[in-house]
Amino acid sequence: MPSPHQHDGPVPPVPPVPSIPPFASVGGQALYDDAMWADAVVRCAHVRTGTAAATLTAQPLRDRPGALLRGSCDLDTRPILWAALGVVIRIPGPVVHLDLSAVGFLDPAAVAALVRANATVTGQGRRLLLHHPPYSLRKVVELFPDECAALEVAA
Repeated sequence: MPSPHQHDGPVPPVPPVPSIPPFASVGGQALYDDAMWADAVVRCAHVRTGTAAATLTAQPLRDRPGALLRGSCDLDTRPILWAALGVVIRIPGPVVHLDLSAVGFLDPAAVAALVRANATVTGQGRRLLLHHPPYSLRKVVELFPDECAALEVAA
Protein backbone atom coordinates (compact mmCIF):
# COMPACT_ATOMS: atom_id res chain seq x y z
CA MET A 1 0.00 0.00 0.00
CA PRO A 2 1.48 3.39 -0.93
CA SER A 3 2.22 5.93 1.74
CA PRO A 4 -0.62 8.42 2.27
CA HIS A 5 2.02 11.14 2.10
CA GLN A 6 3.65 10.14 -1.18
CA HIS A 7 2.61 13.37 -2.91
CA ASP A 8 3.57 15.70 -0.08
CA GLY A 9 7.13 16.12 -1.34
CA PRO A 10 10.17 16.74 0.79
CA VAL A 11 9.80 18.56 4.08
CA PRO A 12 11.57 21.94 3.88
CA PRO A 13 14.22 22.55 6.55
CA VAL A 14 13.29 24.78 9.47
CA PRO A 15 15.30 27.99 9.20
CA PRO A 16 17.53 28.92 12.14
CA VAL A 17 16.53 31.61 14.60
CA PRO A 18 17.62 34.75 12.78
CA SER A 19 19.93 37.19 14.49
CA ILE A 20 17.99 40.04 12.89
CA PRO A 21 14.28 39.22 12.91
CA PRO A 22 12.36 39.36 9.60
CA PHE A 23 9.75 41.84 10.81
CA ALA A 24 8.73 43.41 7.51
CA SER A 25 8.04 40.10 5.82
CA VAL A 26 5.42 39.03 8.36
CA GLY A 27 3.75 42.33 9.10
CA GLY A 28 5.03 42.31 12.66
CA GLN A 29 6.69 45.07 14.58
CA ALA A 30 9.61 45.04 16.96
CA LEU A 31 10.80 47.87 19.06
CA TYR A 32 14.15 47.23 20.65
CA ASP A 33 16.48 49.70 22.28
CA ASP A 34 19.79 48.27 23.46
CA ALA A 35 19.85 50.73 26.35
CA MET A 36 16.27 49.98 27.43
CA TRP A 37 15.56 46.34 26.62
CA ALA A 38 12.47 46.52 28.83
CA ASP A 39 10.71 48.52 26.10
CA ALA A 40 10.98 45.60 23.68
CA VAL A 41 7.65 44.47 22.29
CA VAL A 42 7.07 42.06 19.45
CA ARG A 43 3.60 41.43 18.09
CA CYS A 44 2.07 39.74 15.10
CA ALA A 45 -1.52 39.12 14.14
CA HIS A 46 -1.97 36.79 11.22
CA VAL A 47 -5.49 36.56 9.83
CA ARG A 48 -6.48 33.60 7.70
CA THR A 49 -9.55 33.67 5.51
CA GLY A 50 -12.55 32.25 7.31
CA THR A 51 -10.82 31.72 10.65
CA ALA A 52 -10.07 33.70 13.73
CA ALA A 53 -6.80 35.60 14.04
CA ALA A 54 -3.83 33.74 15.45
CA THR A 55 -1.77 36.01 17.66
CA LEU A 56 1.53 35.75 19.46
CA THR A 57 3.01 38.56 21.51
CA ALA A 58 6.21 38.98 23.50
CA GLN A 59 6.45 41.56 26.24
CA PRO A 60 9.36 42.40 28.51
CA LEU A 61 9.41 41.17 32.08
CA ARG A 62 9.55 44.12 34.45
CA ASP A 63 11.14 42.30 37.39
CA ARG A 64 14.01 40.51 35.63
CA PRO A 65 15.72 40.34 32.23
CA GLY A 66 13.51 38.39 29.89
CA ALA A 67 10.16 38.22 28.14
CA LEU A 68 6.64 36.91 28.53
CA LEU A 69 5.24 35.08 25.52
CA ARG A 70 1.46 35.11 25.10
CA GLY A 71 -0.57 33.18 22.57
CA SER A 72 0.11 30.14 20.46
CA CYS A 73 3.37 29.11 18.78
CA ASP A 74 2.49 27.20 15.64
CA LEU A 75 2.75 27.45 11.86
CA ASP A 76 0.77 30.71 11.74
CA THR A 77 2.94 32.48 14.31
CA ARG A 78 6.32 30.88 13.62
CA PRO A 79 7.90 33.99 12.02
CA ILE A 80 6.97 36.15 14.98
CA LEU A 81 8.31 33.54 17.40
CA TRP A 82 11.64 33.74 15.58
CA ALA A 83 11.48 37.53 15.78
CA ALA A 84 10.66 37.41 19.49
CA LEU A 85 13.49 34.98 20.19
CA GLY A 86 15.80 37.23 18.16
CA VAL A 87 14.99 39.99 20.65
CA VAL A 88 15.20 37.70 23.69
CA ILE A 89 18.69 36.43 22.88
CA ARG A 90 19.93 40.04 22.78
CA ILE A 91 18.63 40.88 26.25
CA PRO A 92 21.67 41.52 28.45
CA GLY A 93 22.39 39.61 31.64
CA PRO A 94 23.83 36.28 32.76
CA VAL A 95 20.35 34.71 32.88
CA VAL A 96 17.53 35.49 30.45
CA HIS A 97 14.06 34.44 31.58
CA LEU A 98 11.33 33.33 29.19
CA ASP A 99 7.91 33.11 30.84
CA LEU A 100 5.65 30.71 28.94
CA SER A 101 2.72 30.83 31.39
CA ALA A 102 0.47 32.56 28.82
CA VAL A 103 1.37 30.21 25.95
CA GLY A 104 -1.35 27.73 25.15
CA PHE A 105 0.57 25.63 22.62
CA LEU A 106 4.07 25.12 21.27
CA ASP A 107 4.45 22.95 18.17
CA PRO A 108 7.65 20.90 17.68
CA ALA A 109 9.18 23.57 15.42
CA ALA A 110 8.62 26.16 18.16
CA VAL A 111 10.38 23.87 20.64
CA ALA A 112 13.24 23.49 18.14
CA ALA A 113 13.45 27.30 17.93
CA LEU A 114 13.71 27.42 21.74
CA VAL A 115 16.50 24.84 21.61
CA ARG A 116 18.38 26.95 19.03
CA ALA A 117 17.85 30.14 21.05
CA ASN A 118 19.13 28.32 24.12
CA ALA A 119 22.22 27.20 22.20
CA THR A 120 22.86 30.79 21.11
CA VAL A 121 22.57 32.14 24.66
CA THR A 122 24.66 29.27 26.05
CA GLY A 123 27.31 29.98 23.41
CA GLN A 124 27.51 33.51 24.84
CA GLY A 125 28.22 32.07 28.30
CA ARG A 126 24.71 32.81 29.56
CA ARG A 127 21.55 30.85 30.43
CA LEU A 128 18.02 30.83 29.03
CA LEU A 129 15.62 29.83 31.80
CA LEU A 130 12.08 28.77 30.85
CA HIS A 131 9.24 29.38 33.29
CA HIS A 132 5.83 27.66 33.34
CA PRO A 133 6.15 25.53 30.19
CA PRO A 134 2.86 24.45 28.63
CA TYR A 135 1.88 20.81 28.40
CA SER A 136 2.79 20.70 24.70
CA LEU A 137 6.42 21.61 25.46
CA ARG A 138 6.67 18.89 28.08
CA LYS A 139 5.27 16.34 25.60
CA VAL A 140 7.78 17.31 22.89
CA VAL A 141 10.59 17.03 25.46
CA GLU A 142 9.34 13.52 26.34
CA LEU A 143 9.36 12.55 22.65
CA PHE A 144 12.80 14.05 21.94
CA PRO A 145 14.72 13.93 25.24
CA ASP A 146 18.20 14.07 23.70
CA GLU A 147 17.43 17.01 21.43
CA CYS A 148 15.74 18.97 24.24
CA ALA A 149 18.15 18.05 27.04
CA ALA A 150 19.77 21.49 27.05
CA LEU A 151 16.48 23.30 27.80
CA GLU A 152 16.44 24.54 31.39
CA VAL A 153 13.10 24.88 33.17
CA ALA A 154 12.72 26.81 36.44
CA ALA A 155 11.66 24.70 39.39
